[in-house]
Amino acid sequence: MKKQFIRSKKMRHGTVAAILTAMVILVAVLLNAVAVAVIERYSLYVPLYGEPVFDVSGACYDFLGEAFEHASKDEKKAPPVEIWFCDNEWNVSSSEHANYYLYHTANQIADHFPNVTLKYFDIYTNPKPVQKYTVATNPLTGEEIETALYTTSVIVICGDYYRVYSYNEFFAYKGEEESPWAYNGEKKLASAIMQAISPKPVACLLNNHGEVFYDYELLTLLDDAGYTVAYIDLYQEKIPENCDLIISYNPNTDLIDDTLSDISEMQILNEVLSEGGNSFLVFLENGTPSLPNFETYLKEWGVSADYAENGYNNRAQRYTIQNPAESLSADGYTIYGHAAGGAGSRFTRTEEQYVIFPNSTSFSAYTGSGDGEAGSGYVYQTDGSYRSMDGKRTMYPLYQSGADSLAWANGAIVGSGASMLMTLTEQSNEEGVSYVGAVASVDFSESEYLQSAVYGNNHVLMHLFEAMGKELTPVGLSVQPFSCNQISTLTTAQMLRWTLGLTVTPLVIVTVVAITVLIKRRRA
Repeated sequence: MKKQFIRSKKMRHGTVAAILTAMVILVAVLLNAVAVAVIERYSLYVPLYGEPVFDVSGACYDFLGEAFEHASKDEKKAPPVEIWFCDNEWNVSSSEHANYYLYHTANQIADHFPNVTLKYFDIYTNPKPVQKYTVATNPLTGEEIETALYTTSVIVICGDYYRVYSYNEFFAYKGEEESPWAYNGEKKLASAIMQAISPKPVACLLNNHGEVFYDYELLTLLDDAGYTVAYIDLYQEKIPENCDLIISYNPNTDLIDDTLSDISEMQILNEVLSEGGNSFLVFLENGTPSLPNFETYLKEWGVSADYAENGYNNRAQRYTIQNPAESLSADGYTIYGHAAGGAGSRFTRTEEQYVIFPNSTSFSAYTGSGDGEAGSGYVYQTDGSYRSMDGKRTMYPLYQSGADSLAWANGAIVGSGASMLMTLTEQSNEEGVSYVGAVASVDFSESEYLQSAVYGNNHVLMHLFEAMGKELTPVGLSVQPFSCNQISTLTTAQMLRWTLGLTVTPLVIVTVVAITVLIKRRRA
């Protein structure tokens, strides 16, 4: 009986089925092992948690190529640049390391440019090579400043120049959030290299007119543009010799014109601007108080601030521009700016990006009619610009509001149509040219707009700095937002549901199929 069972057709078929099943499983395991080895060896996989790295863009390579070309005019070869990571390469190249993204960016730049080299030092086991970089010198005062180094620090070196960066400078953050929303390493590292190999002009921020910063993103922008940033009291302090840009951001008190001591800040500015390559930029808004000296000075450069005279409580109030049809906000006061065109196009960006002017006031061309000395106004030109009577200055409207805009003041509509939001006036000097720019929105330079990869505010200012005489700026380089990473941030309940679903569902399917087959075989 036992022999008959062993020799039976069912036994033979069952044995063959078992052997085939074991062979299929064995082959599947071997194929899986080979596939895993090949995939890991050649990185043939797509991570589900977002991009592990960001590749360097062609715009970045072009920018650095131009920077090296500028720097090598005298030396006939590009200056050597070293990028030091304060940890060993094994750790930095790990996806768990804070500088993992930057490591990838730096490697691609070093592969592209032979004069850029990377070095790695474990500062805990081998601190000696980096010790001299723990002390930095203020380029304006000569004061020595101690700089702490961490395993996440990065040092950019060229000759005697060096600068230490912290890892969070290579990312973009929203408000007080601790986690970054975008990677900014390409732009920041390109700017760091540019600063290492190029002259570093000073941008002076006035601080004796009640200037108020809502955030400090404008300072970061100036640093990325290659400026050394310094604060200055224009009334009491001497302007540094290598300063070629002065900024008054959100002033709340007026320029000083002291007849007692014969000190006039307006005259000081004129002396600076009599030299080619120097510029003055002022940011105002709808809430900026009346500043007669500031406004008189801007009129000399062809720009008149728009006011509604004799308004509420007999006080003049600046225009506030509203355009509900072209606004980011429901109230219509965060408006889009449009390039004004004409001769001013050489100072503006042409990319299809929104340029945002929140809480904006407006400017008009100063024609001298009914106010000021005779012959002091500007005359409209057929190319869209305005020319001073003596022909030495030309005012260009750069950006304006949409044609459907409304101007409000003292609780009433006081005007309609396009309003000037940004202007630039060019002055011809004996040697070169100088500029005065006016921006009708202080919030224009908030981090929300300067850090954005969608809005063009950052590019507008970078391009403006370059047009005003900055030899090279990283214009066109922007932050790179992270992809959605929801799959790596599942809650415990969600993970439990997915686990049960992926475990139970195949089991149920196999069971149902097996029962169906058995029933059909019994009935056959």
